[in-house]
Formats: sequence, structure tokens, C-alpha cells
Amino acid sequence: MEGDEARKVRLDSPVVGIGRASDNQVVLKDFSVSRHHARVEQRGEAWWVVDLGSTNGVKVNSRYVSESPMAEGDQVQVGNFTLTFQRGESAGGFAVSSSTFLRPLEEFREDFHLEREPAKKKAPTAASSARERVLEALAQVARTLLEVEELEPVLDKVMEAIYEQLPAERAYVLLFTPDGQAELRMARSRGGQHLEEAPVSQTILELVSRQKVAVLTSDAQADERFSAGMSVRLHQIRSAMCAPLWHRDSVIGVLFVDTPLATGCFGPEHLDLLTALANYAAVAIDRARLNDSIREEKRRRERLERYHSPAVVEAIVGKRASAVDGERHETREVTVLFADIVGFTSRCEAMEPQEVARFLNEFFTLASDSVFEFGGTLDKFIGDAVMAFFGAPLQQPDHAERAVKAALNLRTRLKGWNRERELAGLEPVEVRMAMNSGLVVVGEIGSANRVDYTVLGNTVNVAARLEETVAQPGQVVLGDLTQRAIAHLFPTEHLGNVQLRGLQGKLPVFRVLTEEITGAGD
Repeated sequence: MEGDEARKVRLDSPVVGIGRASDNQVVLKDFSVSRHHARVEQRGEAWWVVDLGSTNGVKVNSRYVSESPMAEGDQVQVGNFTLTFQRGESAGGFAVSSSTFLRPLEEFREDFHLEREPAKKKAPTAASSARERVLEALAQVARTLLEVEELEPVLDKVMEAIYEQLPAERAYVLLFTPDGQAELRMARSRGGQHLEEAPVSQTILELVSRQKVAVLTSDAQADERFSAGMSVRLHQIRSAMCAPLWHRDSVIGVLFVDTPLATGCFGPEHLDLLTALANYAAVAIDRARLNDSIREEKRRRERLERYHSPAVVEAIVGKRASAVDGERHETREVTVLFADIVGFTSRCEAMEPQEVARFLNEFFTLASDSVFEFGGTLDKFIGDAVMAFFGAPLQQPDHAERAVKAALNLRTRLKGWNRERELAGLEPVEVRMAMNSGLVVVGEIGSANRVDYTVLGNTVNVAARLEETVAQPGQVVLGDLTQRAIAHLFPTEHLGNVQLRGLQGKLPVFRVLTEEITGAGD
């Protein structure tokens, strides 16, 4: 049948080709027919039909064959067409069949000239008109679909497009997880009701995803490839279509639509439309997932920027991108620095809460800038004190030197801040600083709901005790290992061996002779 007219083909050649391509003697313009689908050939007095490796196969009297002789009245099904073989002059009837057809993505690309130079325009044909209808329908949804930024709204738009363009009663979106499992992400009926499960046949799902074909079945329960499937019988799947969510050669999931009670609801044009819609949807889903990743990466970066200088953040991000995530913490040798405002409690007694907050913000900004300038990590603010460390997350063999330079830099910044405060009639600010070097546990430490990038260990405790009990206003106090690491760079003075609370034995303590360093505090 071509349109409403039946066509009769006389076998006046020993070999007659049947297919979608124009070089066949019998041209059947439908996607269900392969380009070179089959041939009819004469063998002695008999005529045989031979399948040429077509996608949808050849049936003779409803039975799949690779080749078969034809007798009077035999019906040969080629794709969506049934051809009747007769030896007399009477015309055989042609009819559109109800069966299952596969639509290879490669053929879809070629038919619609995707990812290549467009073909030259030809005179309109029935096939080109169908293609134009598909493209016209897609043009209505493409812009809206591709402008949506987040995944769930994208899936909503996919559902809207399906029900606007297709006579489906139920629609499902399944996305593949990293381990290849199909996960139901959205399921709705035509009335907008959310569905709890997807009656998608595993057989159909595997066929679509592995062979990269779109499937149209007029009655899944009548097709021997699907009728044995539990889900097909359980959910009464009748007329259905399933298309892969595809972009280039990547399949990230499937679109499945069906009408559970009626057969023959979908035609070839519907499958082409679903296949093209699945391509748009896959691109939009990829974009939404990428946007989600960008937003998550931005949140990670913002969190890192609370602790690290911009240069260190860039190095950490680059390192993460090129390495597999390992342990959340590790043992590392670092230098821990504490800086504390002298007399903060008494100073705050005469200040309003807003003034206290403004005062601390100014001090913490000076301290953070000094730490970041020398590649340090800002651990936390403790009341009016600052805790930082050097040597992690990036390896810094000169971590002790960096810590001392950051302390001296903070003294310089405080000198400038105090000049501004004096001009404003405010009291100057003095700070005690101390640092200690040694092994710590460093990394993301905390609960299941919240973690902090921090350091733990006796090295931290000693640094805190040195700042609390040894350092005087304006001093930079050093533990023994820190002093050894920087003694050749900065003048130091031994303050004696000190007994620190909670520790056994006395520890040697030093201070940096800031008065002998050119520019220190100036």
C-alpha cells in the first residue's frame, strides 16, 4: 500500500531487491524497512525470499525466516508491510501490520542528517513530509528544554513534551547509575498522576540500551521476543515505545511510553519523534548534571576558600582532579601558629556587640591575609584567637619559615592598623603569638553531618600552651623544633625550659628577636 493505493510488482527478473534504498526494485519508504532488507530470487521453478541481515527480519506466514520458498498466497512481512505472493494476474492485498520494529540510532542519524552536513533539498515526498513534521514538533520543545538548568525541571519538561506530541497514556524516564543499573527518575500518567513503578520490560530495556535501537511494539504480548517477560504480562503492556536517551554514542538512560489497554496506538512517525526527543532530553540532562557538578564544585571551592589562600585552593583543586580520592586524613609534619589579642575581655566590656563584631572582623582579616600570603591554612577562629598551620594540605618543606614570616607579617599589619586606630582616638591592639612544629593528624575530621579541615595532636596542644602561658604581648614564641628549623634565618633567644600544663617534663622555649629584624613591626 502506498497511500491508499495498492501496488503490484511483477517478478520479471531472477533477482528482485526489497528495501528502503532507491536502488531496490521494490522500494518501501518506511524506517521499519532496512536499506537493503531482502531479496526475492528464482531457483528453478520456485521463488525464494532471502533476508539480507535486516534489522527487523523477514517473516513468511508470521514465522521469522532467513530464507524460505514461497507458495501461492504466502504472506511475506517486510518491516511494516505485508506482501502477498501470487502466480496469477489478480492483485494481492497489501496491509500495514501490527508488530514490533527496531529503529537503529545510526539509521536515524542518517535519515535526519544529524552530526553531518545537511543534504541538498529534494522535491517533497511522503518520507520528507514525515521528517518535517517531526522536526517541526521538536522545534516547539527544543528551546524550552535546553534552557532549563537543573535536572528535575528538565525531566518535568520532558514529560510535558511527551504528552503534547505523543498519544501515550503513561511515560517513564529511567537513568543509568554508574554501575549500569536503570533507576526510575520520573513516572507520570497523562493526567499528571505520579506513578510508583515502571512496567518496563527488562528484555526491552536491555535491547534498547545495548543495541542502541528504539523499539516500537504494537502489541508486546503478541511478540515472542517480549511476551515471555514477567513485566510485560504483569503490567499488561500492549502498545509501547522505548527510545534510548542518547547523545552521540553515549546512552545514559531510556524514555518509555505505553498504552496499557489498547494496541496499535503508535506508528513510525511517533517512534521517530520519541527518538529525537530522547536525543534532546539526553543533551539537556547532561547539561543539568554538569550544572549540578559545577554548583557542587563551587560550594567545595567556597568552603576551601574559608581555610586557604586562592593559590592554595587552585593547587588543591588541581590535585583532586588528577588523583583518586584517598583517606580523609593523614599524618603530616606541620607548624601550628596561634595568635591571640591581649586584654580582649576587658576591652569588650565597654563596647557594644556590633562594635565587638566589627573589631574582630578587622583583626581576623589582618590575620587571615598574613596566613594566606605565605600559603598557610586557616584552621579556625577561637573567640579572639586565630589558629593556623603550615605544611598541609600541600607539602611545604619550609613550613616553619612560612609560619614565622606570617607572624612577622601580622606584626607589620598590626602596626599599620594601630596607626589608624590612634588617629581615630582608639586604643592600640597588641597580640601574643606562638608556634610549634611536629607531627599531626591532618584532614577532614568531624561527624557524619559536618566535618572541618583541621589538625590534631600534641603539637597543636603545645603551640596553644605556649601562646597562653609563655608569650608576652608583641612576642613571637617558638617551640624547639620550630627554632631548629629557622635558627639560620632569624635571630632567636632561648627563654629557658618551661613546664607546660598537662605535659610531663620541661620543654625548651625560644622567641624571635623581632627588634633585631629590619622592618619587623615597621
